[in-house]
Amino acid sequence: MSTLHAPHPVYGGYPSNSELSLSTFDDSSKLKDGQQLGYAREISRTPSPTQEEFNLLHGIKPERTTQQKIKLYAIIAIVIGIAVLISVETKNIVHGLKPATDWLRDHSVGPLIPIAIIIVLSFPPLFGQELVATLVGVTWDLPEAFAIVAAGTVIGEVANFFTFKYACSARGAKLELKSVDYGLLASIVRNGGFWVILVIRYSAVPPHFATTVFSTVGISFWVFLAAAILSLPKQLVPVYIGHVMQPSVEDDGTSKIVENVVLVAGIVVTIVAYLWIKKQLKAAIPDYVYKRRKARQVGGGAPPHYAEINLPAV
Repeated sequence: MSTLHAPHPVYGGYPSNSELSLSTFDDSSKLKDGQQLGYAREISRTPSPTQEEFNLLHGIKPERTTQQKIKLYAIIAIVIGIAVLISVETKNIVHGLKPATDWLRDHSVGPLIPIAIIIVLSFPPLFGQELVATLVGVTWDLPEAFAIVAAGTVIGEVANFFTFKYACSARGAKLELKSVDYGLLASIVRNGGFWVILVIRYSAVPPHFATTVFSTVGISFWVFLAAAILSLPKQLVPVYIGHVMQPSVEDDGTSKIVENVVLVAGIVVTIVAYLWIKKQLKAAIPDYVYKRRKARQVGGGAPPHYAEINLPAV
């Protein structure tokens, strides 16, 4: 058996997929009886799944090293700690920033400052948009506050989209080939279109992180923009929480009930969206893995996959 590293002397070059048939092998190939059929089958057989693809198909999670576990737990602990701190100290933070919020409310350029901050925080790995939205809710009445947060969110997401589209598309394509998890997410975004994008924006995935995926997989800007606008009600939760902290808002039972309803509704929508996306990912796995295997077989028109074909000696 010899390995095909160069154009075969019989063919004079690499055959295209359409040319691979039993008729390709004539008497001059000097192949013995039965070898033609075996070779044709070898050419047409879809490559087996890689180890990563096999694990994805069967829901097998690779065992993390001790170092990886320490890093993961440390990140989770930091995120939870920050979230708890912000949740517990929100009122103190708001009270401490009261002079600044008063200044913002009293000046015509005041709304531009939180809009600018939200735009900057729209770029990963930065975070903290929810805290800014809460402070905006404390500073202005509900309609104005929501309009300010909505403007900052949309402008920031659009800037994020175009930045990653033109600066990181090549890197995203490489990551899509390298990582099956990222590739699967990119696949359902590309194939699912508007509804998948909209649900992801309502899920627990941070919107600005999701935008980096949307921008690098070829999603239409107008589809992305429509989903970004329709997902703005999610921003109403932190804005309303800030609004009920205003001294002018009466601390009665009705306000507290509405606050709790808004908060619970936001959590429920996030969980439902997450479960729906998880279901879509699971359903797309078999087709996604099959397409990766076929892509290796075709090789994008390049001959490297032929270099792995074992031919009978001639």
